Amino acid sequence: MQIITVYGVTKQTANTTIAEELSLISLNKGYKTLLVDLDIHKGDVTERLQLQHYPNISDWCEDIYLESKKSGISNVEYTGPQWARFLQKHQSGLDVLASNNNPKLPGSDNIYNAIKIICNSIKKSDYDGVVVDMSNTPTSFNFMVLEESDIPMLVVDTFRYNVVTLKHLLWDLKIIQFPVEKLKLLFNREASPLEDPPEAVAREFGLPVIGVLSEMEEKSEGFHRGLENILEKIMQS
Repeated sequence: MQIITVYGVTKQTANTTIAEELSLISLNKGYKTLLVDLDIHKGDVTERLQLQHYPNISDWCEDIYLESKKSGISNVEYTGPQWARFLQKHQSGLDVLASNNNPKLPGSDNIYNAIKIICNSIKKSDYDGVVVDMSNTPTSFNFMVLEESDIPMLVVDTFRYNVVTLKHLLWDLKIIQFPVEKLKLLFNREASPLEDPPEAVAREFGLPVIGVLSEMEEKSEGFHRGLENILEKIMQS
């Protein structure tokens, strides 16, 4: 199994588009694939993929809360058949843990533990590939999922303001002793003549570049081919 997390360093990095397309490419390559919408603040995978509003990740979190009232949060575990009821099947055949629709969920006292249980359950499943679409909200559970994943990708571009934001994110991660050496940079566009090239930005932070997307149009051949190459690197590693 390869768990791929797609974390947008700034807003509007197209991380959701990237996560969806990676999932569908993985599925079409014959891998058993799960897409997880972990942007519990305002994820829109449900609408984008034209899924039903139920079941979703907030239903699973609610079930975790109810189970924790019986035996304590540390004793809550799920087998694959037990949590399959929280998934939806996209028309493509892709399994999806859909968007949160409970506005109270992000502020829940138990959200870190609930996401940890969800993460542990997924890691024990038989999926070949799991793609997690994440928000750029610096929460403890986001950082936990990034650390637990096999391929934690930071989506960024070479616009200097965004590079500064990347620097601040890495500072914050180092403060909490996050293993930043695990991170990989995915550039969502090529640099303009006035910007540093992706390789220079990567050297500045000592992080590897997993890919540079030449075109961000979702249906373009270049966009699809770029993500296809990235997936091949990941699944063969």
